[in-house]
Amino acid sequence: MFEDLANFPSMQRWRQQKQPIPVVVAIVRKELELPHFLLIQRNGATYHGQWALVGGKWDFGETLSQAIVREVREETNLETDFVALRGLVSERVMTPPAAEETTAEAAHFLLFVCELAVVSGWAQEQQEGAVAWFTWDEIEQLQTERLVIPSDFA
Repeated sequence: MFEDLANFPSMQRWRQQKQPIPVVVAIVRKELELPHFLLIQRNGATYHGQWALVGGKWDFGETLSQAIVREVREETNLETDFVALRGLVSERVMTPPAAEETTAEAAHFLLFVCELAVVSGWAQEQQEGAVAWFTWDEIEQLQTERLVIPSDFA
């Protein structure tokens, strides 16, 4: 129907967005016998029940490190330090219409993937969803079961 999202009607774009939305996501790792990585199980409407990297929208006026440290604190109650930017992912998604709707919705996000180090605290469930530490093998198993947001696994 549409060759690419640039031709997608504005009224069907997520919040009628005109540009990609900057999002920060965190790779938070702790060293045990095997390295463990922190994931959050989303409880919002989008990706409900899916495991994902902790993160969220980059607010106007924040630096990259301020944005990701804030998001991790809000979603996990952990205090962290920014280590490095590890990647940038352009994610374009198109969701099928919900049962009561007749149109699809599309969105475009730029995901800034950051590495953070835990300074203090314990990861605790907050309003955004449950949080847990996983080994890489456990994350691969979640991906096999389609329980990880695809762009967060890549």
